[in-house]
Amino acid sequence: MALLGSKKGYSKSDINFFEEFSASARKATQVLAVVVFAGVIIIGITLAILFYDIWRNYNVQKDIDNLNATLASDEYAGLELRSQALQQEINDKNQYYYTLTEMRRVVDETNAATTDIANLIGECIPSDAYVTAYELTGESLSISGCTFSYYDAANITYMLNQSDVFASAVVPSIEEDDSLRNGETTPTNPIDIYYDFNITGNIVSDVVVSVGHYATSDTSVIALSGISSQVVSVNSQYEFTGVNTFTASGVTYTLTSVSINNVPLSNEEIAIIQSTGTITGLASENIEISLFYAQSAVEETTEGEGGAV
Repeated sequence: MALLGSKKGYSKSDINFFEEFSASARKATQVLAVVVFAGVIIIGITLAILFYDIWRNYNVQKDIDNLNATLASDEYAGLELRSQALQQEINDKNQYYYTLTEMRRVVDETNAATTDIANLIGECIPSDAYVTAYELTGESLSISGCTFSYYDAANITYMLNQSDVFASAVVPSIEEDDSLRNGETTPTNPIDIYYDFNITGNIVSDVVVSVGHYATSDTSVIALSGISSQVVSVNSQYEFTGVNTFTASGVTYTLTSVSINNVPLSNEEIAIIQSTGTITGLASENIEISLFYAQSAVEETTEGEGGAV
């Protein structure tokens, strides 16, 4: 029995042995408590986010239901038809505005012929000359006649130029009339020598250059706006910039073709205009420019997608 040692010594060794296991258990318990606490926090946060999303989705769905109910009410039932009617009204007003500006263009291009020119011509015609034809419009003057002296016809033209009848100095056309020669190279009677003359020139110093914008489709051509005009001096340069695109009623159109005084431009000329975005030229007379557009392909695609939705 003495070999087993004292009871007191055996007890202390036993206690020290279990104390190591107790310390490890406490550490494990502390770690487990931290893990459980962190898990509870994470689960709480997740549930809070989930409940927030459910609450938000519920409110959004409630707003959607309210909006659908409002759109389905009698107040909004005819909005689509009303929109179509308003669009047609806008188109009608654009056409009306275009008509008014077209009439204004015609008025601007019409110059009244003054009667003072007729009196001036009477003063400039010498006694040995006479007028056979006389035409006076709002833009030009043409005089044809006969004279027995070549220099009389030139002198008539000179006096008209000095009186500022023409916008720029003109040169007469003078030809000897040989109808009385009876085949003779030189007429025997000097009185048989006479000359036909013609004096033609522009009597205005300004011309009108007008521009119209039109939308084209497979079935129609409509005016996008009224006609804009500018007054420029005769034989001066005119210029219109930014013609490649045109925006009307929130829709952008792209230039496809151009005509000047109802004469379509060639593809090469249109390509030059599209590369510079500018139309320019010499204004020797009244000019009417028509710009034809097609709706941009990007906007057409966007509208098509919107309709499908």
